[in-house]
Amino acid sequence: MSTAVTLINVFTAKPGKQRDLAKVLAEGTRNFFSKQPGSLSSSVVVGGDGSKVVNISQWRSAEDIAAFRSDPRFAEYMKTIMEVGTGESVMGHTSYSHTGGVENQEAS
Repeated sequence: MSTAVTLINVFTAKPGKQRDLAKVLAEGTRNFFSKQPGSLSSSVVVGGDGSKVVNISQWRSAEDIAAFRSDPRFAEYMKTIMEVGTGESVMGHTSYSHTGGVENQEAS
């Protein structure tokens, strides 16, 4: 099992705001999250339904996630997000992955 922590944020954009939401998420990653201690990777995925945008990131630890969330810049960033949509987060460890033909699964 990976020791990295995966953070998945699923956002629903306000009508007509999906592109704006994706842009805010990408800029937030580029300018803030990617520069935080423990940041390993991040992707922004735009759904084909015209409303959903998903941000998937991996972090060294849950403590690193807590640290960036306690940064005052995070509160300002979330205000910007709430102007264009709403969201929810899921945080956990990867129990199975398939990459480049190689399977990795947590031992039971």
